[in-house]
Amino acid sequence: MGFLSASSSIVRLHAKPPRKLDRAAVAESVTEHAFREHDQIGMPRAEAFGWVAIHDPQLTELDTADLFFQQYLVVGFRFDTRTVPPKLAGMERRRVEEERKAEMHLERLGRAARREIKEDVEASLLSRALPNPKLFECAWNLETEVVYFTGKNKKAREAFSTLFRETFGVTPTPMIPYLAAERLGLGDDVVDRFRQAEPSTLVTANAPDDELGNGRRPALDEVELS
Repeated sequence: MGFLSASSSIVRLHAKPPRKLDRAAVAESVTEHAFREHDQIGMPRAEAFGWVAIHDPQLTELDTADLFFQQYLVVGFRFDTRTVPPKLAGMERRRVEEERKAEMHLERLGRAARREIKEDVEASLLSRALPNPKLFECAWNLETEVVYFTGKNKKAREAFSTLFRETFGVTPTPMIPYLAAERLGLGDDVVDRFRQAEPSTLVTANAPDDELGNGRRPALDEVELS
């Protein structure tokens, strides 16, 4: 779901850009941290993530024309995961252990040998597993210092924040009340009040079940605003 989709979940964060922004250097850093499916020795990662062009997820070498639109820096974020079914890994590990014991005429393998077999089996199966790619979009308003990110997946957001810091040298922070109070320069006592505020429900305790969704209170991020 992107910015131009009919519906999209967008998370807002705050990130202050450098006072003097070298656009060519930014483009070079984005390309340096672009999406790479394999690690340095050519093995696929269980989790792989990086930047891609917002208009073409196959494009990983980006220049300033791909990134900057007026006061916005826009870039795509790709997050791939590979998984190996635990039962398959267990069956394959036992098969290799039995072969190893037969070759070495042993009744039992040592802990180090079993650990080595486990790692080799997991790496082999992971190399044959198909990736599950997820694509997100990021728009950074360099004037208002607001970052828009199209996704609520926790792991993807954590990876995005890490990559953003490594690429641009600033950590994006969620735009939640007490962090906004700190950013606005309010006093410590006001910030502490925000932190100590208790969560509030938007329905009465004696509301009928159908108003509560069969007794379940909707989470804040499930509420659709229009």
